[in-house]
Amino acid sequence: MAYYPGDIPSEDIVIAPARGEEPIDLAPFDEGETVVALRDFAGDAVDADFLPTFDDDTASVVIEWPADSPFESAGLYTLVVTLVGPSARERLAPVYFVVQDETSGWHTVDSARDEWGVGEAPASDARLFQLLELAREQVVEYAPALADDAPIPTRYRAGQIGHAQNLYNAGRVDPASGNAGDDEFTLRPYPLDWHIKQMLRPQRGTKVVG
Repeated sequence: MAYYPGDIPSEDIVIAPARGEEPIDLAPFDEGETVVALRDFAGDAVDADFLPTFDDDTASVVIEWPADSPFESAGLYTLVVTLVGPSARERLAPVYFVVQDETSGWHTVDSARDEWGVGEAPASDARLFQLLELAREQVVEYAPALADDAPIPTRYRAGQIGHAQNLYNAGRVDPASGNAGDDEFTLRPYPLDWHIKQMLRPQRGTKVVG
């Protein structure tokens, strides 16, 4: 799920607790003791009060957002729910929220999906965010340094989306068969290809003296 700084989502978070593929019975736990914690991109705890309730009809945990926005800055946020009961305690798998900054000059999850094409980008916003971050870091490392207040050039932004696509395609390739898979993905560093390097640092033609 992707939001922007200052957003207060209107829909509750609904989590169906499971251990692997097995549903977790909520009977041993107390919704009043359940702990909901949100951490920002740096891993710091966000001061926000979430209200968890148990929906017995769907065997799910429904979490109401706080009245004030918990998203002060862009990044990947992690929501962790810990079920607590008189004699049981169990932490659920984390839920991720992307908070994107359209003023940075770099691609956001929304703009990347628009340019990537319908159904072509990773389905997970968190995965796409990570790809864009890794691509941005590698583009900045290779491209000429910019002044602190300089806008992001179009070629840097184009290099970011192109490299993110290359990272995604490389991560989907099965080393054993060389084929791209749909279900598995590994986020790994991947060198900039020659086309992106040429985009970021154009090579000037060499004069030949006859």
